[in-house]
Amino acid sequence: MRLSLRFLAALAALWCAAPVAAQDLSCERGDREVRSLRFVGNREYSAAVLASTVATLPSTLPGVPLVGTRRCLDPVEFARDIRRLETLYRRRGYPDVRVDTVVRVVRPAVIDIEFQIAEGEPMRVSAFAIRGIERDEALGTAARDFPLRTGLLFDRSALEAGRDTLVRRLRNLGWPQAEALLAYTTDVRARTADVEVTVVPGARARVGRIAIAVDTSLGARTVSDATIRRTMALRSGDWYSVRRIIDAQRNLYQTDAFQRVELQPDSVQPPGDTIVNLTARLVVGDRFAARGGVGWATLDCFRAQGTLTDRDFLPYAQRLELTARVSKIGLGAPLDGADDFCQGQARSDPYSRTLNYYTSMTLRQPVRADQARVPSLTVFSSTLSEFKAYLRRTPIGGVLSLSDPFARRPSPRTPSTLSYQLELGRTEAEPAFFCAVFNACDNDLRSFLQRNNRLAAVEFSLSRERLNDAVRPTGGTIVRATLRHASTWIGSDATQQFNRASGDVSWYRQVAGATITAHVRAGLVQGLGTGSGFAGFIPPQERLYAGGPTTVRGFRQNELGPAVYIVSDFTTETVNGVTYFRADQRAVTERVVPTGGNTLVVGNLEAQWASPVLPRLLQLAAFADAGRLWNRGGSALRADGPVVKITPGLGVRVASPFGAVRIDFGYNPYELPAGAAYFNARPQGGVAPLYCVSPGNTLAVTPAAADGQPAAQAAGGCPATYRPVRRTGFFRRLNPSIWIGQAF
Repeated sequence: MRLSLRFLAALAALWCAAPVAAQDLSCERGDREVRSLRFVGNREYSAAVLASTVATLPSTLPGVPLVGTRRCLDPVEFARDIRRLETLYRRRGYPDVRVDTVVRVVRPAVIDIEFQIAEGEPMRVSAFAIRGIERDEALGTAARDFPLRTGLLFDRSALEAGRDTLVRRLRNLGWPQAEALLAYTTDVRARTADVEVTVVPGARARVGRIAIAVDTSLGARTVSDATIRRTMALRSGDWYSVRRIIDAQRNLYQTDAFQRVELQPDSVQPPGDTIVNLTARLVVGDRFAARGGVGWATLDCFRAQGTLTDRDFLPYAQRLELTARVSKIGLGAPLDGADDFCQGQARSDPYSRTLNYYTSMTLRQPVRADQARVPSLTVFSSTLSEFKAYLRRTPIGGVLSLSDPFARRPSPRTPSTLSYQLELGRTEAEPAFFCAVFNACDNDLRSFLQRNNRLAAVEFSLSRERLNDAVRPTGGTIVRATLRHASTWIGSDATQQFNRASGDVSWYRQVAGATITAHVRAGLVQGLGTGSGFAGFIPPQERLYAGGPTTVRGFRQNELGPAVYIVSDFTTETVNGVTYFRADQRAVTERVVPTGGNTLVVGNLEAQWASPVLPRLLQLAAFADAGRLWNRGGSALRADGPVVKITPGLGVRVASPFGAVRIDFGYNPYELPAGAAYFNARPQGGVAPLYCVSPGNTLAVTPAAADGQPAAQAAGGCPATYRPVRRTGFFRRLNPSIWIGQAF
């Protein structure tokens, strides 16, 4: 009950604050700046609720250029603020409330304001009754948890909200003409109120005939009456329910087969009538829809995508969607040849030299009778890469999914999906990656790991969204969690077995004119793959990576955590007659190869506020990102330096039709981590050897046995003793990144 009353109080505060939202409190010559705003004497409402009720606002960081906002006193609104506060309290049950103000001059043209509130004695409910619910148990059920009871404050907002909730419940339980009448008497001296709610339900009615009228003036009709009735999930003989009628309209809209849907009673129900006939009036929409677009991105270079949809592919309005996406255009073969138009990071990525694509055919049932367990089947083919990490080729794959598999009715704010994925594909990575991560340093073992394998995985994902604005949230939370399992029991090859869990939480709050965003992400992978003498194999595409615009922005994409290096040269050293290949710290690093990890923790804290210049278009941001990515289980792949790495930064947010364009500059004070160094030798005798050249390695090298053959290096671990020389200087430690939409 307390939660309900607090919720209603917050609604009342927002209602009172609504008229003042558009007030202009900017400062002009001769105005007095409001330095601070205080409330004293308040017990029922917090200062935050009262501040949201009044129009007068204090300045925020007025002395900080580009950050602070000056706000000045509007005398007219200031006088109205007193009435707003008194109205808020009187509706809550404080008839004797008095509000006074104290204005203190700090210095010329700068003031502090204090609202002094004398709440007085509250008025309480001395008698409460709900009449007219005795004749039917369902009427009593609808009147449960009414927010007013004997002994509580006489809150008129709660009384009216309770009446509205009661009427809505009755109209959803079969009483289409239900009403609830309010009556109360007050005793000002005794500070009491007698409250009575009289329920006038009328006759309980059932749904009668449901007629269907389809307007085909804009297109030929393809959806049958039987499909329309099945989609509505509303049948003759059901109790009349406004909610179910609205659900039926939404179901029909979700098929996308109709441009307009109206489901209404034939006429006003006569008193005492127990049958309500309905008519569904539908306007046929387009059966086919096509969308397409082109763009450019930092890591994708040019990219394009398109979708073709058939909204009535099968007799029951199943939808067929054909989707195609292509990226790395201009850089990846066979659509290469435009390197100059691609960003430097993309050009340095070996996996961007192959065209990335994704094509799919999806058959889905847009709606079902209960809207839960809606099936979808997708068949796809793809070649997709992860920056500097791997290239995943999937000639053929399929996904069968069910939405809200464990719910009787779907939750639009807490959707879940259960899916089964089966695909045949292979993951290509740098030889150094397989050598360092899985000790697969010879060609035969690497070829075994990179062959086409069957991957079968079961995945369950859940999200919970409570935001006040989906595009630019300033309050609320987002929670996401995913569980993923692959094993031979469900069809995977022995090498493609793992358990993976990941989740993240985002909080949004408005504090002193700024939007504060806090975000935490965590992930855990357990490798179960076996084969050719190794165990605990995790497919590269299932390992965890971090660094970049959505994780820790001080690091480049995927470069937080352990890494190995490909160097351009090495020296030959002979010690006691034994030859070694070793690179010194001055060797040029050709590529950084992120190895990822099996455990990840990332945290982000960001503040955004309106820019003093073009505030509707631009926002400024300050942030601090922290993260750790590592390997459990005694792996030699460890990221040195601090356990948790923190990178601060500044950014700009630019409003666009596609969402906010985020431009961030993260400062990275850390040295590059030490790691194993490798040299990719040119092919000799049909073999392209990979040599460990880490400083101090003890892997002896045997000269070639014959001309044209490569030298052989002894087997063994390659030590993580190579640390690239990082360029110094403040600006060289800044990592720029660009992202569209919310990063977390």
